Amino acid sequence: ERAIDTLREIESFMSANPSEIITLILEDYVHTPNALRKVFNDSGLSKFWFPVSKMPKKGEDWPLVRDMVASNERLLVFTSIASKEQSEGIAYEWNYIVENE
Repeated sequence: ERAIDTLREIESFMSANPSEIITLILEDYVHTPNALRKVFNDSGLSKFWFPVSKMPKKGEDWPLVRDMVASNERLLVFTSIASKEQSEGIAYEWNYIVENE
């Protein structure tokens, strides 16, 4: 299945369920500049995107779920490629996620 097809399924789900929040953590092998962001735009998911500019920095709190729902910023997308945070506005996972051993 192509990525665009899966993302369109997610878009349909989010459109039908306006109070749901989805987090995608991508093991990213897309090296063409802006190609990953383009597939999100083409799928219609960009309208739900939680922007990197609103991600908590240095221990700040995440927004409340009700605020994310109210602003319709309900899709959190993280990439495994650090440079994409600056170049494409896709959050680099290890700037925001902690893993237990």
